[in-house]
Amino acid sequence: MLEEDIFEELARMRRRIDKLMKAAFGFESEIESFPVDISETENEIIVRADLPGFSKEEVSVNATESSLEISAEHKEKREEKGEKFYRIERRSGSFRRILTLPALVEPEKAKARMKDGVLEVILPKKEKKKGKEIKIE
Repeated sequence: MLEEDIFEELARMRRRIDKLMKAAFGFESEIESFPVDISETENEIIVRADLPGFSKEEVSVNATESSLEISAEHKEKREEKGEKFYRIERRSGSFRRILTLPALVEPEKAKARMKDGVLEVILPKKEKKKGKEIKIE
């Protein structure tokens, strides 16, 4: 089986799972992760992650000198009351990505903000130390 055939079959399976989840539970599966853009300026690494439906309280960001971890967990509880029925539905979803950064950064100086479902993390690059000339004895 060719590699393309495998990916096509996985996509077909994903569509079938989504259809079954929607029919049985009213929502699609949450298998995929969230999209991320990483860009670089002279002094910073900028990471933007699309997290629609998540509030900033549901998102966690951790950085090291060479990586960034973004986790998001959403829990929803919905209640409906009527004359002859009572229903409670719970829905949860979580995502986690660990990104390798293209340059070393100073995690203690990083800043993050979230607006309209987009998380933006700005990580100042670590200053490159100048080498020291070594005198030959």
